[in-house]
Amino acid sequence: MARASEKELTAKQISELKDLLLEIRKELLAKLKERRGGTANTETRGGDEADQATGDAGVALETRLMDRDAKKLREVERALKKFEDETYGYCEGTDEPIGYARLKLRPWTRHSVMYKEELELERKRVGR
Repeated sequence: MARASEKELTAKQISELKDLLLEIRKELLAKLKERRGGTANTETRGGDEADQATGDAGVALETRLMDRDAKKLREVERALKKFEDETYGYCEGTDEPIGYARLKLRPWTRHSVMYKEELELERKRVGR
């Protein structure tokens, strides 16, 4: 069922993707640390309601960005754990190899393109 471009990863590709995931994890941890510091240092200031609303909107945006980064970090950590049991690079739904090109673009992905499309179709069908 795997396409020709979705053959098993070479040792070099695995090493490259692991290094990429480690770099992404490092960047995400730095962003989260910076954002936590930024929201922790936000103090309530006087001013009119418009100033307070602007400040509140800024805090809400930072919180959403932190949530997004934390979710992505969890996915990266999950992908890194898959190297330990040698399941990295295989679709969680079909156990077929995930294509290198897909992993290069999104190294924390859990599913092959074909399986992900099936999941999306199922969501749309059930959503009706």
